[in-house]
Amino acid sequence: MLKMKNQPHMIPESIPLIERQLLINQCRILAVIGDEKERELQEKRIEILEKGYTGLYPKVFNNLYEEVPLSVYSEISDIMKMYSRINDSIRLLPEDDKGLLDLASLEFEGFDQDSGMHYYMMSYLVDRMDEHGEYKGRELKSHKSNSLLKYNRMLSVYFEYEKLKKEQYTSEDLQKFIDQVLSLSLDTQQ
Repeated sequence: MLKMKNQPHMIPESIPLIERQLLINQCRILAVIGDEKERELQEKRIEILEKGYTGLYPKVFNNLYEEVPLSVYSEISDIMKMYSRINDSIRLLPEDDKGLLDLASLEFEGFDQDSGMHYYMMSYLVDRMDEHGEYKGRELKSHKSNSLLKYNRMLSVYFEYEKLKKEQYTSEDLQKFIDQVLSLSLDTQQ
């Protein structure tokens, strides 16, 4: 089992012999099928692995990122489903009702720096996987530090409505989302 350093990119401190041999074999295959530059890179990696130069392992694993937990993907998925339902409901509201609600408070703001994995996962889903097309070309990085808190408060209402199998929200339903956002604003002011 790989022993990992406590680093953002999780570079192993130690690799068992069998795993090192498997990695060496993979590097040899890549060296054969790659161009001159790729062959040189793979030969360096082979030497690092063969000699067990643990301090140089970052040169072998330099392009790997920390795994994004399934919980982050699930949370983004729930947030996007919630926003899809909210936006569809707003479109169907009579204009008079729209004027009575603080709909701007419900806007999707992206994800802040503190929720980096959320931001990068959302960007990947929108830009590379062509999911959530309504957000393509929009700023996905929030400039507010509490956007994830806002979404989590709103999700509490969303999950309540999901249990009730509500597929479209009335102005009263939307007001419950707004109330959650406003309560967050009050909590952060205190």
